[in-house]
Amino acid sequence: KTAYEIVSRDWSSDVCSSDLLQTLEPRAYYLYIPYKNQSQIPLFDTAVGDLNYAQIFSENSFVGGDRINDANQLTLAATSRLLSPRSGQELIRGTLGQRYYFSDQRVTLNAGDPVRKYMASDWLASLAGRIAPKWTLETAVQYNQREARGERFTVSTRYQPQLQQVLNLSYRYYRDRFNQVDASTQWPLGGGWYGVGRYNYSLLDHRVVESDRKSTRLNSSHVKRSRMPSS
Repeated sequence: KTAYEIVSRDWSSDVCSSDLLQTLEPRAYYLYIPYKNQSQIPLFDTAVGDLNYAQIFSENSFVGGDRINDANQLTLAATSRLLSPRSGQELIRGTLGQRYYFSDQRVTLNAGDPVRKYMASDWLASLAGRIAPKWTLETAVQYNQREARGERFTVSTRYQPQLQQVLNLSYRYYRDRFNQVDASTQWPLGGGWYGVGRYNYSLLDHRVVESDRKSTRLNSSHVKRSRMPSS
């Protein structure tokens, strides 16, 4: 196995006359693993890993120890951030990445499984930031450039006006697998009581996947442990 990585070298520049600071953080990761025939090794708890930003920088495309992929590939990605020069707080973060293959796949999960013939993975992109003092927004996209279509898309927002008070809203789409909206909250009811609830609805199956609501009492020691450390 041979692996080389260049991680997060920052180039910073002033934006809007020093009102904001922008960074550029490229990342490159080359991996070579020679082919080994593993068809005689039984499968116990191994599966094909999900394609995501962490996975394209991992050594093994399988999750579990029963298979180790062959590899001759290069992953390239870049992240850019907008920061407040006074507080250092991240306001916006954008990331784009893709993996490039220099040889066809040979190791598969099961004998007879189709092998990868294309030379580049789907594009992975994400954008996140603080859109208002108490609101954050995050989106992520997986785009299949070979068939010119989106494979996955998620968007989520969070409203958190204070500690122990939060509202989450999200939408998740995975082509031919799921298409869901999700809402969850924790909100004070008074007297140390908090309401907690979640609603998850499948637009693909036209049914509620999960719906739950309850109240709970948080004592002072619980709240103390939950507080964020002061800066």
